[in-house]
Amino acid sequence: MADDDIGACFARAMAAAGCAEPAPHLAVALSGGPDSLGLTLLARDWAAARGGRVLALVVDHGLRAGSAGDARRAAALAAAAGVPARILTLAPGAIGMTGIEAGARAARYAALTDACRAAGILHLLTGHSLDDQAETVLIRLGRGSGVDGLAAMPPVRPESGIRLIRPVLGIRRASLAAVVAAAGLTPLHDPMNDDDRVQRVRLRAAATAAALEGAGLDPARVARSAARAAAARAALDAQMLRVAFRGGLRLHVWGGAELPLALFADPDLSAPGLEDDLPERLVGRLAMVVGGQDLPPRGAAVARLAADLVTMARSRAGGDHLPQSGRGQGGRTLGGCRFLWGGHRLLVLREPRAIEAPRAATPGEALHWDGRFMVVVPDTPACRVAADDGRLRLRAMGEDLARRLGEAAPAAAAWLRARVAPRAIASLPVLTRLDVPLAFPHLTESIRREAAEDETLAHSTFRAWFAPSRPLDGDGVFWAMAGEHSAGKRPRS
Repeated sequence: MADDDIGACFARAMAAAGCAEPAPHLAVALSGGPDSLGLTLLARDWAAARGGRVLALVVDHGLRAGSAGDARRAAALAAAAGVPARILTLAPGAIGMTGIEAGARAARYAALTDACRAAGILHLLTGHSLDDQAETVLIRLGRGSGVDGLAAMPPVRPESGIRLIRPVLGIRRASLAAVVAAAGLTPLHDPMNDDDRVQRVRLRAAATAAALEGAGLDPARVARSAARAAAARAALDAQMLRVAFRGGLRLHVWGGAELPLALFADPDLSAPGLEDDLPERLVGRLAMVVGGQDLPPRGAAVARLAADLVTMARSRAGGDHLPQSGRGQGGRTLGGCRFLWGGHRLLVLREPRAIEAPRAATPGEALHWDGRFMVVVPDTPACRVAADDGRLRLRAMGEDLARRLGEAAPAAAAWLRARVAPRAIASLPVLTRLDVPLAFPHLTESIRREAAEDETLAHSTFRAWFAPSRPLDGDGVFWAMAGEHSAGKRPRS
């Protein structure tokens, strides 16, 4: 692919991603390798032509000796290309001891999105190429994935309030390397690309581009299969969303979901040949959104819960004798959430034991908490004092702090109890100093107005809004929330 063709392909991808604002300010995730460095050069030229600018973000995972030096060299490459860079060093313990590959990815994206918010950047670009897309499809074929998995990586998806864009998904790895070579730069080599413990590395070693093409598996054609699977997934999502919201699904500002149990008996929640897929899809997506996860839970547990909900809904609709699990109230945990049913309603809440551990907070900062809430830490005297001695923490309220908040700020606590499902209050964020509550979240415009007029409320509340890591339709950009009116009518559970 010629250089001008690559630039045109990149520009088309950016236009399709909706990057149409004047003087765009972009961030690129830069490792220093040929893919991300080629992306940085393309983004630089594209933004400059529109009066914009680019910031390169380099993450130092600290997983191996020399990683700090590699991060500095990657930043130097960006500087040589005329792009300012910022190194993001992960704190010790940011990556869990198990599932290092997935943990590193989660920690990396958390650092990248935090940096984008701090810089006021909406669009974060990553260097996943057409070859990466083809590899993802082949890996997921080997796992027996369905439509969702085979759709592979979408060109655009939300990530903790930031738009994650993959504008080189249609460009081959070799073409990106050619862009780097034409700029006279020498990319870094990531030793992780030689680690045969990583499945993608093993696939590359066994199935080179020449071997794939010799077997009739052209990467471009494999990637087109992903696009077709993505279209099928979008159709399933659209059907699920139409039925769910028409049937009474409500997503509440306090981070829960509520829906009539009868929705699972709606015949439109099934598609020809996919009778069990849409109920499972709805259950999985609700767990993903309410649980603040990047992906919905999979496997037999999702299928069992969906089947039980369908059985209960149909039994109630037909007046049949209910099985023991369908009588009265009941519940089950799944994907860091609690699915609770009683009467004719289903309530989905965050599981308290799965909530993010307490974390340090800084007055004035905006951060994404527990994959569910955007939080703006207030710059009040109490928070400044707590931060100065290193004791300002953002954490889940829990039952004990909810009780203590009621003692310290009864009017504020009464407002909370009147608008939030009782079982959900413990999962809301709260700011503390030495486990003493300093401020609770105001979740709607009305409480902001009240706080502006009430000095006590103004000093005991902070801005927070439900902003799950992923929307209900998975990789799309649709997001529907019941809004402030949904907080005015408290669910019964």
